[in-house]
Amino acid sequence: MSQEERYSTGIPKLDDVLEGGLFLGENVVWEVESGTFAREFMMAFIKQGIMEGNSVIYFDFIYPPQALVFHLQPLVKQLPDEWEKRFLVLDCFSESGGQGELVFSDFYDQAPSWIRKVPSSRDPDRFHHFFGRIEREFITPCTRLVFYSLSMMEQIWGQKEALVFFSHVCPALYAYGTLAYWLVIRKAHPLDFLAKIEHTTQIVINLSKEQNQNCLSVRKGGRRYSPSTYRRTEYALEGSEITLQLNKY
Repeated sequence: MSQEERYSTGIPKLDDVLEGGLFLGENVVWEVESGTFAREFMMAFIKQGIMEGNSVIYFDFIYPPQALVFHLQPLVKQLPDEWEKRFLVLDCFSESGGQGELVFSDFYDQAPSWIRKVPSSRDPDRFHHFFGRIEREFITPCTRLVFYSLSMMEQIWGQKEALVFFSHVCPALYAYGTLAYWLVIRKAHPLDFLAKIEHTTQIVINLSKEQNQNCLSVRKGGRRYSPSTYRRTEYALEGSEITLQLNKY
């Protein structure tokens, strides 16, 4: 095993599956089915980054800001003092899926300091330019990023534009030495879209339901060669914690 430092996903047994965790620079594409607790994997990743004293940037294209703050409350209650200085939540829904409705804009009259609206999220060119500012101003080695989700970006922008963004940003984040999670709803995309995403990223993890059991499979593992990394692993949600059942197969 390489002696290069590994970084935790926030789920110790997932770190074991990945032979010790993540290498700096790695992008993890999560190909998920509905009802597989994908968000809990994202929350554990975010919490781990903040607990380590690093910055986390969370892009959410799915939820309006009111729902987003509600969903994040269980997480932020577990974070250490001054977590707001390290956690930046970017609302990419209000101006895209939310169509700029006043009910979403008015939320920002009394919004927490750690959530901000992205006015350019509907237009892929403007958003790409905005992301360039994020790169310059906020991203350093060990910064963690979550894109929730690439599927919604594709729905809003179109397949070509979403692939252009991913194909540029994924290698850039690798070069910056960050850690990034990208969520994809597997059945929402044609196989050629997924193939291009998988070719570009370093890690692909599949979350599925099989006979009413949640299953995790590493489909692409970067610099990991142990057969145990690629075995199907069952997991469950206990409270708000993901537990993996290793060595079952």
